[in-house]
Amino acid sequence: MTLRLRLTIFYSAFIAVILSAMAVSVYLLTERSLSTSVEDRARQALIDLSDGAILAGLQKLPGDAYYQIVLLSDEGITPQRVQDIRDGFTYADPTRFRENPTEHLPLDYLSDRTVQSLVERESLAGYATLPTGERLRVLGELSAITFPTQGLTFTAAILVGVPTTAVEATLSQLSQDLGLAVIGAFLVFALGVWWLSRQVLAPVQRVTQAAARVSSRDLSQRVPVPPSQDEMRELAVAINHMLDRLQESFETQRRFTADASHELRTPVTAIVGHANYLLRRTRPSPEQIDSLQVIQQEAARMTKLVNDLLELARADAGFSIDKQPMNLLEVIEAVRDELQPVTDASIEVSCPRPLVEVEGDPGRLKQVVLNLVQNSLNAGARKVHLGLAIDNREVRLEVLDDGPGIPSEAIPFVFDRFFRIDGARSTRGNGSGLGLAIVRWIVQQHGGKVEVESKPGEGSVFTVTLPLLDPRTTEDGEIVRASLGQPVAARH
Repeated sequence: MTLRLRLTIFYSAFIAVILSAMAVSVYLLTERSLSTSVEDRARQALIDLSDGAILAGLQKLPGDAYYQIVLLSDEGITPQRVQDIRDGFTYADPTRFRENPTEHLPLDYLSDRTVQSLVERESLAGYATLPTGERLRVLGELSAITFPTQGLTFTAAILVGVPTTAVEATLSQLSQDLGLAVIGAFLVFALGVWWLSRQVLAPVQRVTQAAARVSSRDLSQRVPVPPSQDEMRELAVAINHMLDRLQESFETQRRFTADASHELRTPVTAIVGHANYLLRRTRPSPEQIDSLQVIQQEAARMTKLVNDLLELARADAGFSIDKQPMNLLEVIEAVRDELQPVTDASIEVSCPRPLVEVEGDPGRLKQVVLNLVQNSLNAGARKVHLGLAIDNREVRLEVLDDGPGIPSEAIPFVFDRFFRIDGARSTRGNGSGLGLAIVRWIVQQHGGKVEVESKPGEGSVFTVTLPLLDPRTTEDGEIVRASLGQPVAARH
């Protein structure tokens, strides 16, 4: 996961939590405010009806309020008085008025049990639902009501209901609006963070790209220094200073390797020449002959070491090779013909085609094969098999031997310079520890790769993969295509 994506997710999640908390707070505060308003309206209506002057209280009721008066005493009530009371409510909805429940008249929204509870507790607060589905906030209390005109006073249960449907609709709409607002703000913020993080991290990306172009072959690359006076400028300057020191160190090492290798060639050549002269033109004793032969062998090994060091010095300096269309099979056969007469081991070559063409340097690729075969022979192999195969527009060269194998812990380091299988980075033994490093460099210069697989006691197999040359890119394209279409028996 990229840093830009992590920043976007982190800040978007943070703002989502904040927006959600704000939305919930707004909803709860609004709900509390509206509920309090409904409660206050119902309480005021109840106070207006309970102050004794029932007719004046009815006139003050809100237009959408419901009320119910249940007479709890029928003392002094006659049919004529009931009719007089009804006549006093001609302006009101008569369905909202109920007399003494002993008349067994149905109540609109409150049951007899609810009225009984009101009588016992002398107050009531709750919610009720009308048959139409409308919800009411209901408040009730016991009170004495007076009808001055008729000269009547009764103990009654006074109930007032204020509709809450509008409040609930408002809260429902508010929750939807807040949800959409939170989602919209989250998306806008996320896109903004994504865009801003791109702008902020653009210098980091440029520094990363420039640093990726830096290699041991090209230390001249420098990261761009942004004009802003911030931490990114300090980072770029620090990286450039580090690259300056690295380049100076690499150049010093490179010059030392090249100069030392070049200067060593003359004395080593003189040692070899004088040893050969003493062996051919003088009559040394047997002990002297043995010493001169040791000098010859060590001088030859030193000559190879010097040549390898010069080779690697040229590689570090960015030395490139000249490539041309060539038949890789001919190179392998040339190595076999060169080494077979001077070794007791068996060297075999197999290839399903007479022509396996790649674009490369014949001399360099011969050096690759020669180093791999000699590496197997120096390890004690008695049989080395060189196999060529074509797989998906690639040429695969396998050098298989029956030697002692390579320990698993040493495999990751076999291509390092001066590495030896016993773990010592020295020049003891038959090899210099540079052959496989040169092999890897040459193969990489040809756009390929080299790998090794080995188990102790079972031998090793080095695999070199190179791009197969497209026959259409050569002047002899028709001949090459014809040859590739004619498989031949394996060569041994």
